[in-house]
Amino acid sequence: MAKTKSIEDPPISAAMIRAARGLLNISQAKLGELVNVSTRTLIKIEAAPEGRLDARRRAVHDAIRKAMEDHYSIEFIFPDGQTGEGVRKRRPPKD
Repeated sequence: MAKTKSIEDPPISAAMIRAARGLLNISQAKLGELVNVSTRTLIKIEAAPEGRLDARRRAVHDAIRKAMEDHYSIEFIFPDGQTGEGVRKRRPPKD
């Protein structure tokens, strides 16, 4: 089973952000409004190579993750040795 949110999770990757936006069909501008960052900042984040993040950029990645999880029911999946990273939309709860 794929590993989901955990305290030890790395920050979401640029590819995960792009994939989630694609799944939701939302623009960088709309996501930027939601997390209170500029479109230019999101363009830079999505184009940045993977690697260590400074505290400020990590905070933006965390804000993007929280917004997508809370507002759009996106689930970020982290590699666990059997699966790669990915995103999916959570199913709505059954009545």
